[in-house]
Amino acid sequence: MAPTSDNTLSIKVTNPKTEIILALDLDSRAEVCKMLDQLKEGLNWVKIGLQSFLRDGPAIIEECVSREKKVFLDLKLHDIPNTMAKAIESLADLPIQMLTLHTCAGSEAMSRCVETASAVLPQTTLLGVTVLTSMNRSNLNDIGVLSSTEEQVCRLAHLAVNAGVGGIVCSPQELSLLRPKIPSDTCLVTPGIRPSGSSAGDQKRTMTPKEAQFKGANYLVIGRPILSAKNPSLALNSIKLELES
Repeated sequence: MAPTSDNTLSIKVTNPKTEIILALDLDSRAEVCKMLDQLKEGLNWVKIGLQSFLRDGPAIIEECVSREKKVFLDLKLHDIPNTMAKAIESLADLPIQMLTLHTCAGSEAMSRCVETASAVLPQTTLLGVTVLTSMNRSNLNDIGVLSSTEEQVCRLAHLAVNAGVGGIVCSPQELSLLRPKIPSDTCLVTPGIRPSGSSAGDQKRTMTPKEAQFKGANYLVIGRPILSAKNPSLALNSIKLELES
């Protein structure tokens, strides 16, 4: 999944296989199904977050799988190690390919999650969320983190990699820092993607799809620029063309 790199800090990495994950953050199950039906072709991945999963439960995942979509379940698990491991056990019957947990839960919690997922969700890649794209240095300082955003992201990413987590979620601004420093088979999943001319919304560390691809992203999580478009299919195809150019 990871792009080929010579692992030098001075060379940016173009990843020709960067894939789009559509963030299905919509207000009802019916809206989710309508959007899935509009985007039948050319979309392989969808992200189901807290909003949809707490409202609709496993049924929303079944809707996606029935339309031949791969599912990234974005629950950002964060609790004591035993509770996080038990939460993963409770998801064992779900056909999900990615699952998020917060790296700031610590090494012990992540190691327990990796061990549990290997047993009950062997086909699922665990993703470690570093610093949310809605946060910047000022926000980190408010909660007592005095490091720069980049330092905190790198610190948490290394904890996750050492614990055996298979992928890292970071803002596009940290891609060029992480890609040369983490194993080539660790995937980088990037929210905060905004095509040229799109509103940043509540995201503070953003980048265009092509820029993120150039810096080594394996997956781009994109929501509102597609969901809010007058023609979502056209918006998706426009982003795909940008990535393929």
